[in-house]
Amino acid sequence: MSWYHKYSSAVWFFCAIFLALLLIFIIRKCFTRRYPYQAIPILTKREYRFYFMLRREADRRNLIICPKVGLKDLIGVTAKKNYRKYFYPIAQKHVDFVICDQSLRVLFVIELDDSSHDTKDARKRDHFKDQAFRAAKIPLKRIRDFDEDSVRDLFR
Repeated sequence: MSWYHKYSSAVWFFCAIFLALLLIFIIRKCFTRRYPYQAIPILTKREYRFYFMLRREADRRNLIICPKVGLKDLIGVTAKKNYRKYFYPIAQKHVDFVICDQSLRVLFVIELDDSSHDTKDARKRDHFKDQAFRAAKIPLKRIRDFDEDSVRDLFR
């Protein structure tokens, strides 16, 4: 009797086990999606410092601060005919802070500007936001350098 006949069932058994494990590995690899995402802080260090000053003033007035709110969540498109034309420009933009009353009615929005707003493209985006909020009748307030007094002035 040759070695093949003597060990063939054992060889086939280990081949079957190997193929089964390989198949399980391939199935798991193909059907388990791995997304390239990780959690990041919602605010930059500068925005966080501003937020604490803002919160002191908002708390004094019993108001709510909502950070990083999308324009599409604040502004509705009224044009039915060209809806997409007007929706797409607001779909991917946000404002830094929204100040609301206790019933979550928007009182005004705040953009915390810095040197990144000095470029031509940034000024164009800022102008668009200014016009969009003006059309929606929501006050947009911009602040660049801040201290306790300038934050307090936002609420006047």
